[in-house]
Amino acid sequence: MLTIGQMARCHGLTTKTLRHYDSIGLLTPTLTGRDNGYRYYRPEQIITLGRIVWLKQLGMPLEDIRILANSGGLDSVVSLCESLEVHARKLKSSIARDQQVLDQLIRYLAQPERCMPAMQTPERIYYPSLRIMGMSWQEQDEGTIGQMWERFFPREKEIDRLHDPVGTFGVCQPLDDGQWRYVAGLPVNAEAPLVPSMVELQIPARYYAKVEHHGAVTTLPETFRAAYSEWLPAAGMEPDEGVEFEYSGERFLGPMHPDSVTEIYIPLKN
Repeated sequence: MLTIGQMARCHGLTTKTLRHYDSIGLLTPTLTGRDNGYRYYRPEQIITLGRIVWLKQLGMPLEDIRILANSGGLDSVVSLCESLEVHARKLKSSIARDQQVLDQLIRYLAQPERCMPAMQTPERIYYPSLRIMGMSWQEQDEGTIGQMWERFFPREKEIDRLHDPVGTFGVCQPLDDGQWRYVAGLPVNAEAPLVPSMVELQIPARYYAKVEHHGAVTTLPETFRAAYSEWLPAAGMEPDEGVEFEYSGERFLGPMHPDSVTEIYIPLKN
């Protein structure tokens, strides 16, 4: 029989590690002294511990190793290979996820330094009810909002739009199930027929806080954050739940143009 210290030295481990393996049911001593609590191991357990150490070095979680050990898999070539194949697939998925995060980080670091939007004083305005017709995007849909806009632009001519206002609308509409949808659309009158495969919604008549976003649409979230966290509170305005929208009018020069201006309308509590 080997003492816990002898067992630990066989694989360059600490006795604390072996006591932990015992506590989680991964490697139980053959004998534990009644009086002194000393742990003793059989020589053949050296091989079992070696496989545990090897699997841990390969990145397999201790819980997975414990399940494999308790099922006798450490002593079965077939079971061991099957477990390693499962672990390999998990590692590949994890590496792919990490690579995506790394790619995003690299793209972020490669961007020129951006300043937070300059302080604005929101304008409280009453916006009349307006019917919008266009294409929608929800979180479960494939692609992005930007890709949906690209699909919508060639189909704008199918809509019998109003000529005032002259621009396009991006409308965020909360839904009854707690989700939301985004609609890229044009203003239409009440009689305009609904274009096949398109949707419609009503921008409700109410008071909104109007702020402006300057620059590419990719930085719109920064303006929303500044509006909600700084500009509205400083102006004594409180946002309300409801339809909010972006309006791209005569001052909108293109989605990536640095001098583009997008108007943002945030619903307000009375």
